[in-house]
Amino acid sequence: MIGRKTYYQILMVDPSADQDIIAVVHRRLAQRYHPDMDPSEEARQRMTEVNQAYDVLRNTERRARYDRELAARRDRRTGDRYVRRPTDPPPMSTSMSAPESPYGEAGPPPRGVARGSVLDFGRYKGWSLGQIATHDPDWLEWLERSPTGRQYRAEIATLLAGRGR
Repeated sequence: MIGRKTYYQILMVDPSADQDIIAVVHRRLAQRYHPDMDPSEEARQRMTEVNQAYDVLRNTERRARYDRELAARRDRRTGDRYVRRPTDPPPMSTSMSAPESPYGEAGPPPRGVARGSVLDFGRYKGWSLGQIATHDPDWLEWLERSPTGRQYRAEIATLLAGRGR
């Protein structure tokens, strides 16, 4: 873990990703942030983080130890409260349940003018692409590469080019 980001977040992979996926993502990030491609200090720092994350996640034993550490941290943070794990069944729906939020897990978008298309799915549901570009450009890069973001690729490329990608 570097700062508040986990190694999974640094490599932008799901914790259940297999070794082949992790290797492909590492290779793609290395192509982007390698000092031969981008000599900036920001890219050097990002490349260091990517290599450190890959070093842990590619090794089965170190990855298992890291996963146990993450679980222990999560359990300490939540204390005795019950936290639904991804493997738990979803809670039963009742007619008295709270209405579904119009926003994703990132919450409401920051104040200000929405720039670009507004997403109706995922973590940034209710946010514009411009707001996401300001708040979490790495996630926007991921969306650009994913099949889900296919319809937004040109708009995302324009937004990210504006910040000197």
